[in-house]
Parts: sequence; structure tokens; C-alpha cells
Amino acid sequence: MERKVICLFLLVCMGACLFGCGGGEALSSMPECRVVEGIRVYFESGGVQFERVYLAPEKMRPILNYLRVIDPYGTPEEDPETAAGSSFRIELHYSDGCYKTYLQKGDRFMKTGDGAWKRIDPKRARELSRILGQMEGDM
Repeated sequence: MERKVICLFLLVCMGACLFGCGGGEALSSMPECRVVEGIRVYFESGGVQFERVYLAPEKMRPILNYLRVIDPYGTPEEDPETAAGSSFRIELHYSDGCYKTYLQKGDRFMKTGDGAWKRIDPKRARELSRILGQMEGDM
């Protein structure tokens, strides 16, 4: 008997959590999830420049994974703006119309949006060139 009461109580609690007081209205008024719909990459090194757009999930995934693991840290000792080396500008375009920008300079520095420049591991940073070298853009 006690077991039946506990089960009934749990079912009522789960129903309240799922449907709330509005009987389903709460679920329909929740905001949509924001997802990355496209990635635009600008590259410049010396006189070489290119721009690529990636829209296919299988092409965006390696770039997104790269950005997750690069792990910027610490303040640079030199000015990244004047540092030699290639530069990347990565723009993530979201389903809500917003975008986020990452700047990578000389395989040693990264900046997110308007944030400060940070150092990055050069060995890991070279992975971005490898990824982009293996994939053509979608546009």
C-alpha cells in the first residue's frame, strides 16, 4: 500500500513538472534553442587571403571542437596586433541572428569578441590550419 502511494505521488509530481499550471502553455512559450547555423572563416597570411563559409554540420563540427579545446590563457607579453604570422577570423552565426567572433593571430594568440588577447598553445593552434586545409567551403 505504501509503495502505491509513493508511486502515485511521483506521477503527480512528474506531471506537474512537465505541464505546469498552464496545461502545456508553458512548454510552447519557452524560447527556442540557439544553435550554430553557419561558420565564416577569413584567413590572411602575407599576400594570401581567403574566405570560406561552412553550413554543413559535418564541416562545422571540427571547427567547433577546435574552439572548445583551444583553451586560451594568460596575458601575452607582446602585442598580438603587431605580431608576425597568419591571422584567422572565425564567425559563428547563430539561429537567433546573433554571431560570435574569434580572432587567432600567429598560432600564438586568440581573442573572443571584444575581449582581451590571450595566449594559446602553438602546437594546438596549428590544428586550425590543418582542419581548414582539408575542407572546402560550402559557398
